[in-house]
Amino acid sequence: MEVEKKIEDSVVMQKPNYMLMSLQRIFVLFVILISVVVVVYYTPMPEEYFENCDRECHELDWPMICRIKLVIEVYKTNSKSCNNCLETGKECPPMCITADGRERGVLSANRELPAPAFHVCQNDILVVDVVHRAPAHALSMHWRGQPQKETPFMDGAPMLTQCPQPAYTTFQYKFRASAAGTHMYHAHSAADAADGLAGALIVRQSPRLDPLKSLYDIDATEHTIFIAEWGHSMGPLAGITSKVPNAESLLINGKGNTLESPDAPLTTFNVDYGKKYRFRLAYGGGIKSCSVKFYIDDHVLGLVALDGNRIDTEYVNSITLGRGERADFILEANRLSGVYNVRVVADKSCQENLEGVAKLVYRNKERKVLHKDDSTTHALENRDFTTVFSEKCSSEELLCLDEVRGVHRLSEELSSIPDEVIYMPFNYSTRQISAKRIESWGQSDGHRFTYPASPLLTQGADVGNEALCSSQPGHAEECVHLKSIPLGSTVEIIMFDQGGESDHIFHLHGYTFYVTAVQQYNSSLEKERVIQMNEEGTLFPKKNLESPVLKDTIVIPKFGVVALRFKADNPGYWMMRDERSAHWTRGLDFVLKVGDAKDFVQAPSDFPKCGSYVGPEYFLI
Repeated sequence: MEVEKKIEDSVVMQKPNYMLMSLQRIFVLFVILISVVVVVYYTPMPEEYFENCDRECHELDWPMICRIKLVIEVYKTNSKSCNNCLETGKECPPMCITADGRERGVLSANRELPAPAFHVCQNDILVVDVVHRAPAHALSMHWRGQPQKETPFMDGAPMLTQCPQPAYTTFQYKFRASAAGTHMYHAHSAADAADGLAGALIVRQSPRLDPLKSLYDIDATEHTIFIAEWGHSMGPLAGITSKVPNAESLLINGKGNTLESPDAPLTTFNVDYGKKYRFRLAYGGGIKSCSVKFYIDDHVLGLVALDGNRIDTEYVNSITLGRGERADFILEANRLSGVYNVRVVADKSCQENLEGVAKLVYRNKERKVLHKDDSTTHALENRDFTTVFSEKCSSEELLCLDEVRGVHRLSEELSSIPDEVIYMPFNYSTRQISAKRIESWGQSDGHRFTYPASPLLTQGADVGNEALCSSQPGHAEECVHLKSIPLGSTVEIIMFDQGGESDHIFHLHGYTFYVTAVQQYNSSLEKERVIQMNEEGTLFPKKNLESPVLKDTIVIPKFGVVALRFKADNPGYWMMRDERSAHWTRGLDFVLKVGDAKDFVQAPSDFPKCGSYVGPEYFLI
């Protein structure tokens, strides 16, 4: 009996306390709930409407939805809103566009010149409402440097990825800013961009993810530099001429001056002694689009990125860029306190005496004593950088694009024999028809590019095969020039100039490419000869298949040949755009069709449609 009683007592002692367990569970749930509330409260959540996403980026933040409204309209420099500020010497109000100090029509966005700069963080969602109020204009906006993998129909190539936007309508661009770096956006028509529809698009990373953060102290919005040609006989607002007119000044962030307007205000960049600054430089070009040389008096530039892609740091005295190219450089503020000229000069072989100026101002009140150790020890005397290849590239004083090294090694897949090799000869010709008429045309692989009647991406079924160029080299016929590429293949494009009239600039939509080789010849090469030399390995004296620079825009010299490599992993229709075309095309463009229709991201069901219309036949009775 005693044994049984002990057993019963032990069972009673081991009986769990359900009340205590319930309280413990409630406490744990309460702690979890409080933790969730705290995390949600202190974690930035997406907001629906934003006018400005310019902020310090953080890798744990939610992407922001950046809601922006761009009102496109015909405006005027030195308008009534300026209140005669140039004559009185007073500070000009915000709505005043001074440009180079003279009156001129402007195709403006939000009455700003250049167009408003966008500063966002990587993976932010841009929602841009383009309100088109310029009469008699078809418009589209291209977001240079953004691959648009999720939204290829937002690339902004008219009649390829979208219908051009008619006047007095609103079109909403919505895409993810997935590619970090210094980029730009602009109207597809170079004439519209020359009239003012171009601006900077800066996509930043968080300091912890930015591989360049150790090189600088400050990456500020006000240290973005946008260069543009400016002239009073340029663009559609001045009328179309048969001859490309000269530019009359170079504007830095929309400001400059000339001999006729020496007192026009200039852009000022402020720095403090002892700090290192990251400057972001973009060249928007113009109608003539001469290459330009950028430098700052008595300062060395640490070149760290091209077209938004990192390179091994190169210390140079100047940076020469072609239209649409971008560069990031580190400026060490190590000079005597004072004001230094920021200068940009056009290539003299393109146009003489074309230049622009801004000011670099040291804000320090006290004067610093400059020691020999204050200057950057990596600087080389008289060493300049250029993306424009020439015979001068063999000299030690000039660092050329093919000598620059990207920070990442080329993958084994891309360094081996490519799956697809596309040979693309191009030529540009002019002919005097009469005393007042000049005919000009361009062609790539014998085809003169023209646009289809409906967008290929969104209305491909409406474009008949008769509108497309044949797969064989053409004979100057006008057609939609397509090159089909299997999705996932490795591609090498070898482009070469057969005309020898001038340098050419091409920009590839939807992709970046590795520039593995650049070479200039003294005369034109036939396509068969280029193919033979490339297969023999004699086309390029040297080829970088280890760590080439990664870009989206390339300057091809007169009688020059370039080799570009990439992996075709972004399906869609992507334009290789001739950047010197004054309007939509001059025939040199071609389009890469990557993948098949089943691979393409579909546009929304209510996406705008357009095309030719042929009405029913009517008979007079």
